[in-house]
Amino acid sequence: MKTMHEILMAAPPTQVTRCKIAMLEIAHGHWAAAASTMEDAVYESEPGEWALDCMQMRNFCLMMDIVKSHGIKGIEDAAIMEVDRLLM
Repeated sequence: MKTMHEILMAAPPTQVTRCKIAMLEIAHGHWAAAASTMEDAVYESEPGEWALDCMQMRNFCLMMDIVKSHGIKGIEDAAIMEVDRLLM
């Protein structure tokens, strides 16, 4: 997974500001906001490697938001719920 800085440096010109905002949200621990910002960047950009990197960063931010709220146990619980959902 690329770092947020690497994603920012490879960003299309129309997404640079959005990436800077996500970087600040991450720096301040606003993980859910950063995930939302990255998701918006993906939906407004062309499909490709850069969009995939953004989705990976979005998923990371969502996981970090769970850790922030529930600790590492929250990720384990989320994984168990996801497995249960897939099996049904």
